[in-house]
Amino acid sequence: MKSAAKSDLVGKIARALERAGLGRAKASADSAGESTAESILLALSGGPDSVALLHALRELAPRFGYRLAAAHLNHRLRGAESGRDEAFVRDLCSALGVELVVEQTADLDPAAPNLEERAREARYAFLAEAAKRLGASHIVTAHHADDQAETVMLRLLRGAGAAGLGAMAESGTRAPHAVAIVRPMLRAWRHEILRYLDSIGARFVSDSSNAHRGFLRNRVRLELLPALERGFAPGLRRRLAALAGELRELDDFVGLAARTELGLRLHESACGSMLNLGGFAGLHPALSAALLREFLASRIGNLRRITRRHIDGLRRLCLGESPSATLDLPGGWRAERRYLALALQRHPEVAGQLALAAGGFAVPLAREGLTGVPQARFVFHSSLMPAGAVAMPADLYEACFDADRAASGVAVRNFAPGDRIAPLGMEGTRKLHDIFVDRKLPRSRRLTFPVVTVEGQVAWLPGMARGRVALINPETVRVLRLRAVEGPLRA
Repeated sequence: MKSAAKSDLVGKIARALERAGLGRAKASADSAGESTAESILLALSGGPDSVALLHALRELAPRFGYRLAAAHLNHRLRGAESGRDEAFVRDLCSALGVELVVEQTADLDPAAPNLEERAREARYAFLAEAAKRLGASHIVTAHHADDQAETVMLRLLRGAGAAGLGAMAESGTRAPHAVAIVRPMLRAWRHEILRYLDSIGARFVSDSSNAHRGFLRNRVRLELLPALERGFAPGLRRRLAALAGELRELDDFVGLAARTELGLRLHESACGSMLNLGGFAGLHPALSAALLREFLASRIGNLRRITRRHIDGLRRLCLGESPSATLDLPGGWRAERRYLALALQRHPEVAGQLALAAGGFAVPLAREGLTGVPQARFVFHSSLMPAGAVAMPADLYEACFDADRAASGVAVRNFAPGDRIAPLGMEGTRKLHDIFVDRKLPRSRRLTFPVVTVEGQVAWLPGMARGRVALINPETVRVLRLRAVEGPLRA
C-alpha cells in the first residue's frame, strides 16, 4: 500500500511536469549529447503539500534533468510559529541537499484589510525575485485539487463568470511578474498527499492559521463544503475541480479566438492603441466579452480588480447609441467610446498625478518659518529651540529632530516606488506603499503625498509614520520642530 501511494502521487506529478514541457529540455539535451539542465524553484512553506512536492521533485530530478531549489518567505505573522516553520525548512533542505532562499518580511499589518491577498502578492513578488536571482525557468507551487475546488466555490460566492471559475491553471504565467508557474499536484487530492508523506515517513509542520474561521477560505473548506457534501452533493469537491478544468479549456479556446480578433481590430493612433468597433454588435457575446478582456490586458498588463461587472459595462458602452461615452475602471483607467473605436487611457486626474510624479519635486524646508510645498498641497511650520524646552509632539502631524544631526538639511519630496521607512517603535522597515494602503490613502494621492527626508533617508510621513532618523537623545542640544498642515500657503 505504501509503495502504491508513493508511485501514484509521483506518477501524477511526473505527468504534469511533462505536460508543462519540463521533460522536453532533458530529451533535447540527450539527443544533442549536451547537458542543458534548467533550474526550477519550489515555493516551500514547510506544510504537508509543499514538503510532499519537495520529496517528489527531488526523486524526479534525474529523470527530467532539472536542478531543484526552494524558496521560503517568512511573513512573520504567527510569532514563534513562523520562526519554527523557517527553521524546519532550513533543516529539511540542508538534509536533502537542496539549495534554499529565505527572506523575512515585516511589511504586512495583520490588522489591515485583505491580509490574505497582500500576503499572496508579497509571496509571489519574492518568488519572482528569487527565481530571477537563481536563473530558474519555472516556479513550482503545491496547490492541489482540494485547493482548486475551494477556489471555484469562493469565486462562485463572489459572482465570478466563466473565466474566473476556470480558477487555477496547471501551468501558465502570472501577472504582473510574467513568471512561469507550474502546479503539478493540481490533479492530486489532499488525502493522496498525506498517504504519500506517510509512505516515505516524511515530517512536516502545520499552520495554525488554517483553522482560523476569520478567513473565508477556511470557512469554505471547514464548514461550507463538508456541509454541502453531507446534505446535498456527495463528491462535490471532485465536481468543482472538474468544472474548473472544463471552464478553463473553454476559456482558453475563446481566448485564442479573442486574441485573433484583437489582432485584426487593434490599430495605433496618436492617442495610443484603439479597438475598432466595426461589426462589434455581430460578435457572439462570449467572444465580444473575451475580446474586451484581451484588449484591457494588452493595455493595462493584467486584469486584477476587473470583474464581470466591468466587462458588462464595457459591452454596453460599445453597443450603446451614444457615439461618445466613458466608463471609469479600476486602477485609475478610463475607457472612452469614440464613434467606432474604443480607447483606454488613464483617468485625467490620475494622468495628471503621474505626470507630476514623473517630473518629481524636492523642496528644502526652512529651518525656521513657513515652507509651502504646493505640489504636495502641504505647508510646513519649522522652528528651532533648545532641547530642554521641547514638548512631545501632539500627534503624527508634528515631528522633532535633532537639529545638529539634521544639519545638512531636511527636504520634502514625492513618493518613489521602493521607498521604505524604519518606523519608530518597530523593528525593520516598511514600504511606504503598504503604509498608504493601510491608511486607505487614495491611489491618486499617493504619488504626491509629502515624504520628508533627512540626509536622503525617509524620516517622516506626516500624519502616518515617524522614522528612526535624527532622533532626539540625551546629547541633543537643539531641536528642529516641524508641523505639517494640509492646504495652500496663505499670504
